[in-house]
Amino acid sequence: MTFLGGRPQECATVLMEGYYSTLSSWMIPIAKAMQHYGLDMEQALHECGLDLRELQSQEVRISIRKLSALIDYCNRFLPEQDFTVQIARYFHPGVFHILGYAMMSADTLEEALLQLVDYNSVVCDISNLQLIESPEALVLDIALMAGTEEQSLMRRQELEAFMAMVVSFARDVVDVDLQPAYVTFQFSPPADQGQYLRAFFRCPVSFEQPRNLLAFDRSAARQPLLSGNPAIRAGHEKILNEFLARIDLVHQVKCNILERLSLGAPTQTQVAAALGMSVRNLQRKLSELGTSYKQILEHSRKTLALNHIRRRDVTLSEIGYLVGFASEANFHRAFKRWTGQAPGEYRRQLLA
Repeated sequence: MTFLGGRPQECATVLMEGYYSTLSSWMIPIAKAMQHYGLDMEQALHECGLDLRELQSQEVRISIRKLSALIDYCNRFLPEQDFTVQIARYFHPGVFHILGYAMMSADTLEEALLQLVDYNSVVCDISNLQLIESPEALVLDIALMAGTEEQSLMRRQELEAFMAMVVSFARDVVDVDLQPAYVTFQFSPPADQGQYLRAFFRCPVSFEQPRNLLAFDRSAARQPLLSGNPAIRAGHEKILNEFLARIDLVHQVKCNILERLSLGAPTQTQVAAALGMSVRNLQRKLSELGTSYKQILEHSRKTLALNHIRRRDVTLSEIGYLVGFASEANFHRAFKRWTGQAPGEYRRQLLA
């Protein structure tokens, strides 16, 4: 199949953005902030392609693209368009899954930040974190993965929300009046030049800088935390390691499948080779995690197809191609198996 104009690149961008994800537990503070402003949760989720029933499990992950859409939706109703920091005002440790509770039991803020660096992939899979020590500060360096044309997969808004949540956490465990040393963004400033960010962080905030940095005073970062508990922290880290081992392999398999789907559904042999494993070893490990290659392939195709079906600018035959079907008839049969409806009927009802 031949695509015209810029569509192949656009579809590749949607594929990448639709795949990369964060924890659905972000909905905890988002729901509270929406309730505070009287925003209709059901309507917002519907417009952003999210299903509240699916989000009720904290094991579910939400695509970065849909989180972006939800933030944009809420900002439409806020004069200052500061929904990112409003989310952070309702921070709860559960936002970071079990990692949040492990961080709460750390001895110091520095140890908590090191845990965040070590287990960052639990929270989000489109950034790499480092903790850098300078003479005056401990600096959390957030490097964002690039999508097509070197554009980062995370926008300024999602980065704002993440940094603000880290600061809310620090204020919970250290001091409610804690002020970071400084904050820098690689992105251009928002319309008000970042006044709402300066009001929240209560420190210098600058934009269009070489790196995304969140710096804390060293003495504050090394104060003992009243919530510190080594035994509880060890228990949480054990669960974290088990959780990470579980999601990492499935995550890697999904990534390999999605990267190859537009060329046809990859075989288990191809994916196992890409991961440096034998087919038998991959089968065994996936079985231990309660899943299989066939299930991951099917789920990946279904999720991607349901993402694309909402777009008016992609034809049904193009969707079938993008999710790895050699013929439109095969795609139609699979889609009816997934949803009980033909794709055209499903799209008509959805867009109506």
